[in-house]
Amino acid sequence: MDLAAGTSLACRAAQDASSPRLRRAFVATAVVTFTLLLHVTFPNLGGTGLRMPHNAAIWVGAGVMMAIALWPASRGVIRYSTFHQGLGLLLVALWLPLLWTWNEASLIALPRLLTVTAGVLLLLGLAQLQLTRRHEWWLGMAILAGVLLETALGYAQHFLLEPGNWLGYDPSRGRPYGIFQQVNVMASFLVTGLVVSAWLLGEARNSRLERGVILLAPLLVPALVLVSQSRTGWLAALIAVPLVLLHLWQLDRARFRAWAGTLLVGILLAALVWWAPWAETSSATKAIATPGARLPVYLHSLRMIAEEPLMGWGYGRFQHDFLHSFADWRAALPINQPEIVDPIITATFAHPHNELLYWGIEGGVLPLLALLGAAGWVAWRVWVHGPRGERLLLTALLLPLALHSMTELPFYHSLGHWLAFVLLLGIVAGRCWPTRARDNRYTFGIKVGSVVTPLVLVLFMGSHLHTLWQVKTHLESGGERAGTFTSIVNPFGMAMMLDFQIMAQQLNAAAGLGMPDAVADYLRWAETHAQLAPSPALYANMLRAERVLGTAPESSALAQRAQRLFPGAAVIESALASNASAATLAAEKSDSGSR
Repeated sequence: MDLAAGTSLACRAAQDASSPRLRRAFVATAVVTFTLLLHVTFPNLGGTGLRMPHNAAIWVGAGVMMAIALWPASRGVIRYSTFHQGLGLLLVALWLPLLWTWNEASLIALPRLLTVTAGVLLLLGLAQLQLTRRHEWWLGMAILAGVLLETALGYAQHFLLEPGNWLGYDPSRGRPYGIFQQVNVMASFLVTGLVVSAWLLGEARNSRLERGVILLAPLLVPALVLVSQSRTGWLAALIAVPLVLLHLWQLDRARFRAWAGTLLVGILLAALVWWAPWAETSSATKAIATPGARLPVYLHSLRMIAEEPLMGWGYGRFQHDFLHSFADWRAALPINQPEIVDPIITATFAHPHNELLYWGIEGGVLPLLALLGAAGWVAWRVWVHGPRGERLLLTALLLPLALHSMTELPFYHSLGHWLAFVLLLGIVAGRCWPTRARDNRYTFGIKVGSVVTPLVLVLFMGSHLHTLWQVKTHLESGGERAGTFTSIVNPFGMAMMLDFQIMAQQLNAAAGLGMPDAVADYLRWAETHAQLAPSPALYANMLRAERVLGTAPESSALAQRAQRLFPGAAVIESALASNASAATLAAEKSDSGSR
């Protein structure tokens, strides 16, 4: 009986291994995702997650890739390794804090948890496909193609676009941000492409076309990384590029000379772009010299973890609890007695700009230690059990995005970053962990999920893009165009932001028509909203609402709270001015919850 079972398993495994069409479809979907879907955009509010059109589009491609990757497991055999078992334990550790931290803000964390879960499923799916090194190479080419298109867009922004362009890019910034609308996110993506190009060149065939396309990255990317003036991007490049240079030196001296020589030309081009007479780098140099708010944010994040190390502050609570906790700590400083003279942080933070701190604050030590353990385990596996001659390369492939996640929130700004990281991690895992096969009885659920998931994502994300377009139309009309919000069919992708928009519009209308009851309703709604996502724009509108009701906001308890939470915020000061009007839509971009 055991022999028969083993024979059956072996036959099914052999049958599944001969599915080149699935592998080709997976690679083709990756190419479409990084070349087309990554670049779906139109004027928007900026920010993170589904506020960005390209993230909604990439979800469609990622859903199709998950479905294709997991489909082989519906044939009765599932492949996995200890890496995937470890991922399962990590996933449990990340979800468990919901049991003891559930609160009115927990739904804010749900998209994050679902995205991590989707990443784990895609990693499991990669094991089912049994990709050859050539298929992995083509996945790298898909990522590189996206990087090269971003490079072209970055050069267009830096040299060609004029003020008032349809992308909304301000050429006076002098720091191109591509599709991502954030320079550090652009920089880490470019550096990742630079590292990927070294890997691809090392495994490329003797084809001039292949090598020519690959060498575009070391030729063109360095200049954009330099002018982006991203300290995170620079640091990632300074660490990762020497690693891949050493890898190519050990692998093939001719390919090393080709890549290093092209990189040298690219560095010279970067110097020309930076020091050219027409270049304007003074404002950007000033931005580099500005220390920013990271250090005080990190220090206070550690204080919060020390206050609630076991249970955490609760999933979804960061934006509210960090703001209030920091305000309490700041107010207690001797320098701020009797009034605040050193606000230190004036922006609203929905994330501490460090992924480990984020999970540690909201979930406590369990998710924090789980993430640290997983990262250490992967690093140990690469350096102890990774293929000889590839350990430097495998480390460099993961380094730029992993490093960026410790200084900002790239995986929230761009799902393309998350997808690229998952694919690269899957390739690394495939080379460092041996897989084994076993019978899988749960084939029906995989079949249904593989069919339903892409359909649901297409419908949800397609209708969400329509929602983003309606919001754009609403803002461009200054809230004057009727029916923009009533035609929305899917508010779920950005429900809190839509609530803010709609309630601000209603406050304007109520103030103009002299409807004090409606204004009072706004204040009640705003107090509830402030318990989830406080922001200067929200408090400014609350102060204006108080003025409409006849209360002098300058001396109200609400004004004192607003100034305590957001000292020096221009929109708060404007709302406190005696000639301040009712709520406007201009401040709504400040309510993005991401910095």
